[in-house]
Amino acid sequence: MNIDQIKKEFPIFDEKIQNNDLVYLDSANSSQKPKIVVDRINEFYTKQFSNVGRSVHYLAVAATNLYENTRSSVQKYINAKDTNEIVFTKGATEALNLVANTLGQSYLQEGDEVLITELEHHSNYVPWHFLRKSKNIKINFAEINEEGEITLEEIESKITPKTKLISITHLSNVTGAILPVKEITQLAHSKGIIVVVDGCQGAPHLKLDMQDLDCDFYAISCHKMYGPTGLGVLYGKKKWLEELPPYQGGGGMINEVKKDRISYGELPNKYEAGTMATAQVIAFDQSIKFLESIGIENVMKHEADLVEYGQELLQKNNSVKLIGNPKHKGGVLSFTIEGVHPHDIATILDEDGVAIRAGHHCCQILHDKLNIPASARASVGIYNTKEDLDQLNESINNCKKIFNL
Repeated sequence: MNIDQIKKEFPIFDEKIQNNDLVYLDSANSSQKPKIVVDRINEFYTKQFSNVGRSVHYLAVAATNLYENTRSSVQKYINAKDTNEIVFTKGATEALNLVANTLGQSYLQEGDEVLITELEHHSNYVPWHFLRKSKNIKINFAEINEEGEITLEEIESKITPKTKLISITHLSNVTGAILPVKEITQLAHSKGIIVVVDGCQGAPHLKLDMQDLDCDFYAISCHKMYGPTGLGVLYGKKKWLEELPPYQGGGGMINEVKKDRISYGELPNKYEAGTMATAQVIAFDQSIKFLESIGIENVMKHEADLVEYGQELLQKNNSVKLIGNPKHKGGVLSFTIEGVHPHDIATILDEDGVAIRAGHHCCQILHDKLNIPASARASVGIYNTKEDLDQLNESINNCKKIFNL
């Protein structure tokens, strides 16, 4: 796999940042976009644009077919049973809110318990908090171990007779821990418990097979998968999507509207109210093709090699403390430097053209547990190299010099 050749497919790397070559280590936040994705958006808007599912003229029919082709591509890529199990949303956040809202309306009752983990992004906590306020459900937390992992045994210990739903991340955006989703799902289903997975970090970096994982819902953020912003995917088992109520009302999600009654459309239209992000959906097909052209197994191996190299590098760097050391780890290297605020780290690294993230990464509960206000995070993508991590380490040393460490 020629990473230098792959990198040339991303126009952003032709740009200079602070007069330096860009070292982009913020893919857990949002990945850069290959030219085929950018060009596809431009081509659609300039040569093919129409709204989908509304009109019968040539452009509308062609756009609708392209839109549905992407749905088929997603279904095959994640090995869902049915294209109707693929719902397009504005993002993974909306996907998770859709699940929480509809289950809250028709399934969860006062006193029911939802189990999440201390690793969760706010997008997989706040929607359940809304239900805690509106329906008086209870939220329980599975706790991390010393390595920053969530074990199957910890999940099992937190299940009670009132647990109706488990909602977990697939891959932590702070510690990099990859959770045993398949085993958790098997345990949950043996007790009649629904499983929801936040796949924002899992989808770009892991091989997905919904029929193997067997979870009930899986949320994907397309802009982290080398795709456009403003787009997400919700995978939901057909039985749940048929049973649950619509999330939003409007055009496109109805079958018949009368003054005294409304009937809703078939799947997946039932959950796609209003004008959808058509250009983004159509361009996302190119993101999937890009990943397929490389092969997700190759992506996983490349990123695993980078993380192993980066860990060894930073572990040897005095004053740098890595956060988490899970056995199964994705492409995330979060760290602190004693005596230096993460925002200062990120600002100084930026002067060298090194882009990382600093803050709580929308995981305040985890940072509270770790007793730190924030952390710095370097995260890798398919375009990164060991030389990028060497530059990260060199820039960290520059930062330490500034602070006399």
